[in-house]
Amino acid sequence: MERITVQDLPKIKSLKGKIICFPTDTVYGIGALASDSEGIEKIYKMKHREAKKPLPILCSTIEQVKKIAIVDEAVEKIMIKHWPGALTIILNKKVNVLPNYQSTVAVRIPNEQIALDTINYFSILATTSVNISGEKELSSIEEIANEFDDVIDYCIIDSAKFSKVPSTIIDATTFDIKIIRQGSVII
Repeated sequence: MERITVQDLPKIKSLKGKIICFPTDTVYGIGALASDSEGIEKIYKMKHREAKKPLPILCSTIEQVKKIAIVDEAVEKIMIKHWPGALTIILNKKVNVLPNYQSTVAVRIPNEQIALDTINYFSILATTSVNISGEKELSSIEEIANEFDDVIDYCIIDSAKFSKVPSTIIDATTFDIKIIRQGSVII
């Protein structure tokens, strides 16, 4: 695992087939390019994650979300009110984008500049917390290095402040928006 700062991002020529660790507003996350099957597969293997459980997507703008998902007016109002922030929205995926995903995609815009800079530099990222599935999230660079040093390619070590409260997850794939997990954001 190569330890880097946000200023080092231009030194990375390609993230294809790679995993990057970075701070979000909630916890440390790991990500791969959302269009990169190889990088996504590495995350599943690293976490021992069930293949049927898709990775959430982090975007940096609502326009990026609209390129991959169907966003109606009501959902866009929720996005404008709560993003960037700890709200994950499950949406119907647009056809012919992100072949690694079925018909829906969970998206979020984090309220953390390091994460936004990372997304802006590389593109949208398929992400998840840094841990073995079902176990507690790792909360320090040392813990992450001890557990996953040989799997994660890059780790951004710039300091950040974490809420340590998971994001609220809502399902907006139908007209009736449903709360799947209540986190820090109240809808």
